[in-house]
Amino acid sequence: MWTVTASDLQFTHDIGDSPYEPNPYHCGMEAAAAPTPIFEITQNSERRQMLMGAALEIFTEKGFHNASMDDVALRAGVSKPIVYQSFASKHELYMGILDHSVEQVVAGINEAIAQESDNRKRFEAAIKFYFDQVDEADHGYRLIFESDFTANPDVRARVDDLISQLARILGQVIARETGLTTGEANILAAGLSGMAQAAAWRWINLGRPVSKEKAIVGITHLGWTGLSSFQPE
Repeated sequence: MWTVTASDLQFTHDIGDSPYEPNPYHCGMEAAAAPTPIFEITQNSERRQMLMGAALEIFTEKGFHNASMDDVALRAGVSKPIVYQSFASKHELYMGILDHSVEQVVAGINEAIAQESDNRKRFEAAIKFYFDQVDEADHGYRLIFESDFTANPDVRARVDDLISQLARILGQVIARETGLTTGEANILAAGLSGMAQAAAWRWINLGRPVSKEKAIVGITHLGWTGLSSFQPE
């Protein structure tokens, strides 16, 4: 659950519709801080989640640069000032969604692998996870890997960190199977993860020429056959 802090409810002094679209509704007066009732925190947290869900759809449909806080407000069915009460800028809103999406991807692949006891099955579960994310057009996954905002340093850092986390997760499976060092296994895992994602996107772009199950089995066999050449020491 998202945690709402006092800073979430503050307005900024900036005015305008820059790429970061700062909050234009600040009145210029500072009120004394007062304790926030629990029910208000809950309501604000739920509102933030609702706004983030609406914004995720907008960002994946329009991209960061073409999306506006007006679009988010319209999709959420609230006024623009309500959006700014929870997020000081479009950039802050985007980064909040991105962080949540990264957490979801890491949790998803961890869960998929944890359900299997055999290393090959774990590897196949990871491949299937990538195909499922692409096949289901998951908005969070698309925001991470298909955004028009990936050149932004903050976004690039989050995406690079996710790629590293995924490599470490799959690398643990590879290291157990092959006896390779953690560093060696992580390098192979990064390559195999990239292969799985590229294959999934190509499968979609070609109009799903084979069943998803057959594609997953093929990519799993290709990757695992290569790994089988590494014998545990």
